[in-house]
Amino acid sequence: MDEVHYAPGMLAAISAVTVRYRRLILTVALVLAVGLAVGRHLSLTLDRILAYATILTGVLVLSLALLTLRRPRPAAFLVKPEVRAFVTEPSAVQIYLTVGLMFLASQFLGTGHLDEVFEGLFILLPFLLLVGLGVNVAGGWRDFSVELRPDGVYQRDVTGSLMVPWEALAPGRPFQPAVGAATLALAYAQPELVRRRGILPLGRRRLRIDNVHPWFLADAIRYYVDHPQHRTAIGEPAEHQRLWHSLASEPTGPGHGPAP
Repeated sequence: MDEVHYAPGMLAAISAVTVRYRRLILTVALVLAVGLAVGRHLSLTLDRILAYATILTGVLVLSLALLTLRRPRPAAFLVKPEVRAFVTEPSAVQIYLTVGLMFLASQFLGTGHLDEVFEGLFILLPFLLLVGLGVNVAGGWRDFSVELRPDGVYQRDVTGSLMVPWEALAPGRPFQPAVGAATLALAYAQPELVRRRGILPLGRRRLRIDNVHPWFLADAIRYYVDHPQHRTAIGEPAEHQRLWHSLASEPTGPGHGPAP
């Protein structure tokens, strides 16, 4: 497995703080975005000042999201012995995009005479923007982390959750996806064991993985599929260290378990 760490420097530090305090950041950003939209209706001068402030803030946040997308994804789990799980880090990009959407919505809703700006079918745009914003806020609040547990792989979404027992997965799978993949395809030997709740946008056979190195996660899942004797130790710091060294000593890349 290629060694992949957080990108050093200020960007990594900002992302770490964003992830840790994501709910506070989302709450403050929402209050600020609403305040900016309301304040613009108080006077024409204030409208212009706050409009520029809203646009500038939105551009800065979205730029931060683009920069974060370019940094290497972490090849490690968060170790949570209290819940006996290895968990992928929540996505900082998800938070940045959500905050950016908040200020984009604030810019639209703060515009006077919405009925004149958005005529005909275009009047649906603010509504669709608010729906999209609501989905992103819910996603950022809950996050889409993948959890490796002693009994299987778990991921929850805004509208549902997926639990895949280890016994359900096919031996020697999943294959490594492309290095920039946002999803990981799962292959089942016993699909009837998979438990799904609610509506899953990616279905029963894909995990969202845009917050972890895709090779690392694929290799970790495949390791526990093929080594059931180690599953009971999942969630322990010593097991995380042992797993990382085991994967680092194995061949990786296009010649090792690639997706067809």
